[in-house]
Amino acid sequence: MNAPGRLVLVLGMHRSGTSTLARGLRVLGVALGKNLLPAHPCNPKGFFEDAGLYAFNKALLAQLGLTWRSPEAPDTAALRRLAAGPPGVTALSLLREKSAGQAIPGLKDPRMSRLLPFWRPVLAASGLRAHCCIALRHPESVAHSLWQRDRLDAEHSHALWLAYLLDALEGSAGLPRLLTDYGLLLHRPEHQLQRLGHFLDLPLDPAELTLFADDFLDKTLCHHSPAPANDAVRESPGGAWAALALRLYAALAPAAAASPEHQALDEPRLGRLVASLRREAAATAAPVSQEPRP
Repeated sequence: MNAPGRLVLVLGMHRSGTSTLARGLRVLGVALGKNLLPAHPCNPKGFFEDAGLYAFNKALLAQLGLTWRSPEAPDTAALRRLAAGPPGVTALSLLREKSAGQAIPGLKDPRMSRLLPFWRPVLAASGLRAHCCIALRHPESVAHSLWQRDRLDAEHSHALWLAYLLDALEGSAGLPRLLTDYGLLLHRPEHQLQRLGHFLDLPLDPAELTLFADDFLDKTLCHHSPAPANDAVRESPGGAWAALALRLYAALAPAAAASPEHQALDEPRLGRLVASLRREAAATAAPVSQEPRP
């Protein structure tokens, strides 16, 4: 049993490779559970997302009047109050259920990126030490993908990308964390999994690595290839949200591609950047939230 012990959290924006990253953790022996969401045409290889956690987080956002496509920041004080009340008790029970009997459990739901003010006290009560793996994908590629799947316009998508990444970075501050580049995970899986193994101090299982690289990964499913890191500084596609998102991506991309010995984040510099972008985002008019698909 892993209590007290470690829990691996996969964070990041939707369509950023969080599912691929979660599946890759199996190569390191991380257990994702058995009650996973089924595959879907928009994610034919599977989400690797616990169904109970998905339903809980979706309901938690709804209590705040939000959905996954709401760029507005969740009310931090409200989330902490909920964590101290009945929802926190339910979440703690869910967390204990998912981690029971697992050497190293892993959980993935992009909504966690926005709900960490709720989950941090729950994690503390559980005795589990969260290690955060944050998926990074170029915001323009994410915007293309969200247009194809949900018909979200580019500025809305860039505002969401920025909101999820800022919330994930602020919410995981003080916890062990690692950025992982989706494009490199797709095209150089062994290298990226070695980075994860170094971060988690876990060995790679050669048989699982072969299954992941040769059977699971399907580059044809990446319809919008991530841009290279130096592409992040090119001219913005035109909107204020895109410009902010590209600035954050340019700052994060080198750490997401670094070798295991140099992959640690420059925390003071990152903290200053996040605070600056948060102020600029607050001064930028948010796009109108679009209703989710039926």
